[in-house]
Amino acid sequence: MGTPRRSGFTLIEMLVVICIIAILTGLVTVAISSAMTSARQSNTQLMIDTMAAQLAVYAQRWGDFPPSTIGDLGGTAPNVTNNGIEAFVACMSSEKRGGRLYVPPDAELYTNTDADKVGSNLTGWYFGNNDLREVADLNGFVIMYLHHKDYANPRAGVVKYRLVEKGEEAVLKAEQSAATKTFVNPGRFQILSAGKDGKPGTPDDIRAAQ
Repeated sequence: MGTPRRSGFTLIEMLVVICIIAILTGLVTVAISSAMTSARQSNTQLMIDTMAAQLAVYAQRWGDFPPSTIGDLGGTAPNVTNNGIEAFVACMSSEKRGGRLYVPPDAELYTNTDADKVGSNLTGWYFGNNDLREVADLNGFVIMYLHHKDYANPRAGVVKYRLVEKGEEAVLKAEQSAATKTFVNPGRFQILSAGKDGKPGTPDDIRAAQ
């Protein structure tokens, strides 16, 4: 008489299968997360490069790049945070002299982390209100902008940023070349994403290609 045929799995075999599935799921999750992070970084780089290219067009139309502060556009800055990118949006969204020059790839990337506004439409922007908008990167952090005249001796109110709503303040410092100790992109502007860690001045920062 032969040995009875076993049917089904033993408890140990089931536990082994469950462990293998858990490991594979973890590996897939890590791979997906890594791919999404990489995509956000590369798409943010594309955003920054597009913004820089359109800034060159703005300078051709208007004779200079957007300033680092709303005050230079004839308004009074309600606070001392995010002034550079707010001035960028105000200028690049103007309907004058040929129309708006930059719109982010997703309207949801417009933000107003410091919840400020001015009393009038300073540049003829196309928005329906006077909120001072910023542009966020694909990681959700406000992009920073600085006109070249504020590189060496930045005026009050142009270097402080709040990258996310209710977040801690960050300070933007004009970047210098490690080799020459001269300012990067002299006579023009610097535009920067703080990268995935949301901290300017760290290795994952994203800047316009030179």
